[in-house]
Amino acid sequence: MRGETIQRVATPSALLVALPEQLAARCTAVLGSTGLRVLRMGHVAAACERIPVVMPQLVVVSSGAGTLAEPDLEMITDRCVAVGAQLMQIEDGVPTATLASELRQAASAALLRAMQGS
Repeated sequence: MRGETIQRVATPSALLVALPEQLAARCTAVLGSTGLRVLRMGHVAAACERIPVVMPQLVVVSSGAGTLAEPDLEMITDRCVAVGAQLMQIEDGVPTATLASELRQAASAALLRAMQGS
């Protein structure tokens, strides 16, 4: 019996990591409307395990005070580099229009990367 290797096709996706609930909801609404599949992870360790599996094109973390510790940010950054994902840091208090615009630009670039296969 011959085993067939199934080629993996990456689904254009964004991963939200340890964002406050309201910010995560805002990001999910905008990114979901762009065609990206949006996944949410509450903890950095879980996100670091999922990034190589899901291979998101965009990873969003909070840059506000008291969010990710430097070692956690370094781990996330390392995983993003490994899979070619864009890392986006956003603040909780960013105005809705600014957040939406920045997320749409990042989503557009993520979709382009997914179509190019890198």
